[in-house]
This record gives sequence, structure tokens and C-alpha cells, in this order.
Amino acid sequence: MTSSSLALWTPEQTQLISTTIAPGCSGDELRLFAYACQRTGLDPFSKQIYAIKRRSKQRDGSYQEVMSVQVSIDGFRAIAERTGQLDGSETLWCGDDGQWTDVWISAKPPAAAKTTIWRKGSSHPFTGVARFADYNAGQGLWSKMPAAMIAKCSEALALRKAFPANLSGVYSTDEMEQAEVQPVTVTAAPALPAGDAKLFSAGKAAIAKAKTIDDLAKVTTRMEARKGDLSDEQNEQLMQLALSREAELTVPADLDAFDDD
Repeated sequence: MTSSSLALWTPEQTQLISTTIAPGCSGDELRLFAYACQRTGLDPFSKQIYAIKRRSKQRDGSYQEVMSVQVSIDGFRAIAERTGQLDGSETLWCGDDGQWTDVWISAKPPAAAKTTIWRKGSSHPFTGVARFADYNAGQGLWSKMPAAMIAKCSEALALRKAFPANLSGVYSTDEMEQAEVQPVTVTAAPALPAGDAKLFSAGKAAIAKAKTIDDLAKVTTRMEARKGDLSDEQNEQLMQLALSREAELTVPADLDAFDDD
């Protein structure tokens, strides 16, 4: 992974993601999340992919905060559709009697849901079966819309079977809600050191004035040496500006070389 992963977002978007979509995540965790967004091609602003901070129980009985990247069912569908090979789906529900039906009208939650995915060019369909007892989180939408929630879990299972190259290791938020972890209550973090405002302004000006890649490299070297005098946000913004300036300096050189041909 390189710093270019975060180039997907502007500094303003990065700040928005860190406070709303991925609250409580560190700089390294945001980079990991950016890489996951880049790899899957999903948009966090469209609620297709999330970074969830939870407290996971360790072997010694203590709890440790961990980040997991989770994808909404819309994200699963977007990835499958993007392959051009999705050829339809069907979801059924059953009660304790094991009789499948295409609509669930009982006030009692279904015992299971089954989704079948058809893929173009495949000689057989792909089926995912999710038992309500295995996935029920016992709260939130699981209490209000049990049939819809378990259906999404079965669909995620079936899509992962049908498109393993695209969805291997990708799990939906609905599948993970029953995991043996405790959500972290994110409170407002104490204000971080503001960093050296004059140094930050000087760094921005130096990046803007760089006329060549070598000039820019010298600026970034000086920035790295003074990194500890700046806040994380200031360092992140300077990195974004340097990446943008590098792109500006590189493109004209490529165009000149093309014109010479």
C-alpha cells in the first residue's frame, strides 16, 4: 500500500470520512480503509463501504479496539454488476417446517433465507443459505425487519460464491453484526495539537512553487524532517498537495515527449 491510496479523497473528504464514515480510526486505519475502497472500487459517500471500530475480546479477557472494513449489500451488488456476468437472483424464506416461500408474511421471523445467484456462462447457479439463529443480532433492524435482514445475509453468501475473485474476504455489515465483538462508543476526541501554522503555510507555498520533480522531492524531504512539528491533519494535507503537484509536473513532461514523436 502506498500513500497514493488516500489520493482518492481530498483533504476535506478525508476529514469528513474520519468524523462520520470511519469515526475513531487512526491515520493508518484510514489508509487501510482507503486501500479497501480502491481495491473494491466502492464509494463510502454512497454508503457502499464502511470502516467499523469495535471492541474485540482477547484471549486474556481484555478488549481491544479493532477496525473492520465492511460492505453494504448495495456494495456487493455493485461489484457483482460491474463484472457484467450477473444474470439474476432469487430469494426465498422458510419457517421451522423447511418449506420455502417467495414472500414472508408471518409476524414471526423466518428460520432461514436462501438466495440463488445466476452467473452468465456458468453451468449451475450459486446458492447461499443463512439461518436466522446464526445471524440475528437481536436488536435494531433485526427486530423490526428480520426477513429483510436475513435475506441480505443469504444474498451476500451467494454473491461471494458466485464471484469469489471479486468478493473473497469481503463481508457485509449485516453478516458481521452478530460477531462476538462490542461496538465502540466513539466520543469526541480531545483536540490534537494544532501544529506549526507558519511551517504549514511555508510547506504549501514551497510545494506550489516547485517547478520540477527534483524541486518537489527536495521540498518533501524537508517536510519529512519537520514532520513532528506539524499535526497529523497538516501532514496529510501537505502529502495530498505534493501528490497533486507531482501529477501536474509529470503530465506536461509526458505530453512534450509525445509531441516530439
